[in-house]
Amino acid sequence: MSEINLTLIYDGLGPVFWTGGPELFGVQDRDEALRPGRAGADGTLIFDLSLRVTGAPPKPPVLSGEVAHGPPGERFLYLSWRNREGNYAQRLKLPLSTIGWDLIAAAQAENRPLVATLEDKAPKATKTGANIGGTRPVTWRLAAKS
Repeated sequence: MSEINLTLIYDGLGPVFWTGGPELFGVQDRDEALRPGRAGADGTLIFDLSLRVTGAPPKPPVLSGEVAHGPPGERFLYLSWRNREGNYAQRLKLPLSTIGWDLIAAAQAENRPLVATLEDKAPKATKTGANIGGTRPVTWRLAAKS
């Protein structure tokens, strides 16, 4: 078993309808706690995460950890917003299934995280006032050398 570091960058406006604040937005863990991000210089929010990697080629890697949700072949992250009352205003599923052995090997060999940016500048809601969440694909890539 090994580990891989991920950096998720959120560049968005948040839900249309939300009564929370910064403390009620984050990457959701299995206990439904929200792990906050840190402010990026460009107004984005940055989430630094770590996941365990198991398995071996030719089968796909299995990513697990406190913030990984779903069955082994379909793992994802939840980016979640809660209202002040505690209920979810919106949850976005960000698939991890596109992270293959090639990316994992490169990240581990270079000791760099994999990075993905979720651009969410046009949030939507239904006519009844429910935010539209769902799955948002992201492209994971090796972080640039610093």
